[in-house]
Amino acid sequence: MNLATPKFLGAAIAAALLQASCSGEKLPQASSQATSPPKSQPASPAPAPVGAPAPLAGLTPLPSSNQVVASVSSGRVDPFAPLATPATASSARPILLSLPPGLIFNGVIRSGGTPEALVQFGAESGTLRVGQRGGSTTDYRTTDHRTTPLLPAGWSVASIDVQNGRLTLRQGKQAVTAEL
Repeated sequence: MNLATPKFLGAAIAAALLQASCSGEKLPQASSQATSPPKSQPASPAPAPVGAPAPLAGLTPLPSSNQVVASVSSGRVDPFAPLATPATASSARPILLSLPPGLIFNGVIRSGGTPEALVQFGAESGTLRVGQRGGSTTDYRTTDHRTTPLLPAGWSVASIDVQNGRLTLRQGKQAVTAEL
């Protein structure tokens, strides 16, 4: 027996297998018994489709893009109809802020380059500066120089315009301006 013959046969079989696998053809089967599973073993389950992975335990799957688009309404039934406003907003008028009761605005001065407003509030009289807040200054240990008895609690001085004779006070987000 010549050793060149088995080498040649091995190379020929390898070339045929390579050509068959590259061309997309099925490989030749040696015997039908080798490819089919034995009858005692159950067949493996079919793999899940690639587009629909199985949800993991404890996680909620996200909605599909079609479900999201379908859940959103777009446009109006009548695009020319007036915009709907809440009943409370249309019937309720904003409450205009006015000066605190008992506050009298007497004038403005500039002292050392700082604008001040001359006011009376109840039995007190004096000057207000920008940034001061209403409240009591009875405790000498916690005296806050920004707190003044010339304004009720909750009020603060927003601005003082000496040139035009204006005092602007703020309560919360609303402001009121007093003029001479």
